Amino acid sequence: MQELDRLPDVFRNMPVREQCRRLTRTGIAEMLTARSAPETFALGYAVQVQRLQVLEIRSMGTGLASPAKISSLPAAGPLLYTRLGRLAVRSLYTLGMDSGEIVLMPARNGYGVARVRPEPWRNDSRLRELYQAGLSSAASATEKELHHAGETPLIGMDPEFLLVRLPEKRVVPASRYLDRHGEAGCDAVSRHGRTLFPVAELRPAPSPEPSRLLRHLRKAMASASRRITDRTLIWQAGGMPQRGLPLGGHLHFSGIALTGELLRVLDNYLALPVALLEDQRTHVRRPRYGTLGDFRRKPHGGFEYRTLPSFLVSPLLAKGVIGFAYLIARHYRELPQRPLQKDAIHEAFYNGDKPRLYKALGPLLDEIECLPSFQEYRHFADPFIRCLRGGEVWDETRDIRPLWGLPCPP
Repeated sequence: MQELDRLPDVFRNMPVREQCRRLTRTGIAEMLTARSAPETFALGYAVQVQRLQVLEIRSMGTGLASPAKISSLPAAGPLLYTRLGRLAVRSLYTLGMDSGEIVLMPARNGYGVARVRPEPWRNDSRLRELYQAGLSSAASATEKELHHAGETPLIGMDPEFLLVRLPEKRVVPASRYLDRHGEAGCDAVSRHGRTLFPVAELRPAPSPEPSRLLRHLRKAMASASRRITDRTLIWQAGGMPQRGLPLGGHLHFSGIALTGELLRVLDNYLALPVALLEDQRTHVRRPRYGTLGDFRRKPHGGFEYRTLPSFLVSPLLAKGVIGFAYLIARHYRELPQRPLQKDAIHEAFYNGDKPRLYKALGPLLDEIECLPSFQEYRHFADPFIRCLRGGEVWDETRDIRPLWGLPCPP
């Protein structure tokens, strides 16, 4: 029988005040310091999470429990339960854990964290059985990963950009030119109860090889260029080139098991370096968008890493992200540093404090350069690393088309 997860040292040594700060920075309401009588928990829900998977959501008021699902709650399930499950997983991850119980209670704008139990199975036979059964799902995912050992995982992406008319800086909806589906399409944004499609999104075919993925990305950009016939519109990328419209550069992984360890490596060795290149205005999109460890499982398998801003700012940045993504996918177990576990670095990430983040950068890059496959991906990673070491910053106001060799007015 497999052993249940042990309490991580990062949480064991984390004062309650630091727990509160981390949750608040990540946009999660916290009630850990509130003096609530035990009976007030009857208003909330106890969520059991095993290695980023929701096992059970139980209403504290009725004592009734949903059937134990050894998988995440399906998107078609109750909307409230889906939201509660995601919030619980996100809360545990923010506190350095992948398993445990989170009690969520009504807060001003939804639900907040009222209690954290990192080892709820202790002295509770029912929960011990529930969590022990949950390990079978994690074991099958690990077995699948081992089956693919030696192979390069399949990686894809869906970076976004905006169409902007100057000089008034008016965003022109991408839906005027692009369909909702396809390798060059548009993405939805909800505003005041209305669903709009202002954002353009590229969906290149995934690939097990970085050069091919970059070719697919260029092909998708060329497709978008042919269909966006108004050449006077400029294309902008980055984190939030226009106020109120944050952009994402999501990466898709399959053929590799989703674990908290992998997410933390992506946060520390990819999201942290990219944050140092961001336009100074980009960090304001957090914590609503671009939080650490933001992921979403895909119905067809694999998962989407959602923390990064749109890396279409330049081919150099896109190549660097692609190169680092492949290196991390192949060698994440060999990358042990976790500077974001330190409260000061965690705070610096969310506040856009680059001088403090730079103190953590050097050792991360040194380890990347020492990986066995680095020479294979040097063409992608080296220019990116030089920009990082040189303290360069991208400009979100510029038109990205000239850098990508796409037609635009002189």
